[in-house]
Amino acid sequence: MTTEQITTAVRAAGVVGAGGAGFPTYVKLGAEGVKDIIANGAECEPLLAKDRESMIQEQDAFFRGLNLMRDATKAERVTVAVKQKNSDVIDQYQAQLESENMEQLIYKDVYPAGDEYVLVYEVTGKLIPPGGIPLAVGAVVDNVETIINLAHAMVGKPVTEKYITVCGAVANPITTTVPVGTSMRECLELAGGATVDDPVILTGGVMMGGVAAGLDDPVTKTIGGLIVLPRDHYLIKRKMQTPETYQRIGHGQCDQCSMCTELCPRYIMGYPIEPHKVMRTLLYEGEKKQRVSLWAQYCCECNVCSYIACPENLDPKSMCVDAKAALREAGDGRTPVELESLWTETPHPARKGREVPIQRLYTRLGLTPYDRKAPFVRFPDFRPAKVTIPLDSHVGTPATPTVQVGSVVKKGDVIGDVPLDKLGCPAHASLDGTVSAIRGHFVEITT
Repeated sequence: MTTEQITTAVRAAGVVGAGGAGFPTYVKLGAEGVKDIIANGAECEPLLAKDRESMIQEQDAFFRGLNLMRDATKAERVTVAVKQKNSDVIDQYQAQLESENMEQLIYKDVYPAGDEYVLVYEVTGKLIPPGGIPLAVGAVVDNVETIINLAHAMVGKPVTEKYITVCGAVANPITTTVPVGTSMRECLELAGGATVDDPVILTGGVMMGGVAAGLDDPVTKTIGGLIVLPRDHYLIKRKMQTPETYQRIGHGQCDQCSMCTELCPRYIMGYPIEPHKVMRTLLYEGEKKQRVSLWAQYCCECNVCSYIACPENLDPKSMCVDAKAALREAGDGRTPVELESLWTETPHPARKGREVPIQRLYTRLGLTPYDRKAPFVRFPDFRPAKVTIPLDSHVGTPATPTVQVGSVVKKGDVIGDVPLDKLGCPAHASLDGTVSAIRGHFVEITT
């Protein structure tokens, strides 16, 4: 099968990065100069198990997907990466890895082990240039669920279901599959419901995930998990702080100890990112503020600085996010000149000693009570009465509806599409039903 045939089928099936990024997979498969394919099963975020379970449940599809990626890109090496806690998955895979001439990487149980910058360095020995992508060093990184979806695409099965972990303050933590567009409320019910009176849901992860607007928010192609916490939990309070609050507190409390920088995963990889300097912008105005903001440009928003490093519980990550937004708005083009020359091109000698062990993270963030297994459970009779399918859950141009209110659709039908000359891919109906509403970038289907 040719590269063009593979990329065409993958685009038509709506395959995007299932680990959170949402980048259209067909673009990666059409890239030239690929030497390494890395299957990211490291499950970067704590508490989640959807990568683990998808690999266990769909081993055949996973390896078919890897071989298709190798065929499309002509890569020289394929590596499957997991954390130590999931090394038993590699044990299960061992015979097939050897027969398929593929390699493995078992990384320590640290955060953020699933960062593609880390994985690329561990596999290839090369650092991705600042602000670059893995392809800059000949690598393509894809989440393991994405690779499974790629295999399904080749037999005409579009992305209509999502692996998710539902955990935290729920009766029975689980990992399962649900139709894309299922409400978070119904997902919680599958896990036996919340065990707190006023639950708040973190989408995607406790570190980099956001707070869901409400229980009726839909599951998208990119959400890996729903973590339920009480509204008064430390993490919920931190994530719901307003910019006015964290800026005011940071202005008065930051003592420039530089711990945020010393533990920053990108800084210890050798990149020119220093959050403590970004915190200084709270004291500056004008050109000086903009110049110092440049130190935020390579922040990966992992939250180690805010949730783990800072002894004052300040929020350097949010300050970096604000600074990056301000630089984009100002169209500042000095970053390559002023910062890339400071790139050391070698990791910090103390890097390994500054990675954050997952158990320490649990203790620090008050997550130990929620460190429970979330085994895979299939619900063959589960059929939501309604799904709300996003048309913009991928990087690029949002899909335009190709249906109207009242249209009768079947599972797998295209309900939104993107022009071929634009970055993006179609959205599909995740169950049989009737289009009951089209609002903004959402299509609602009722059974």
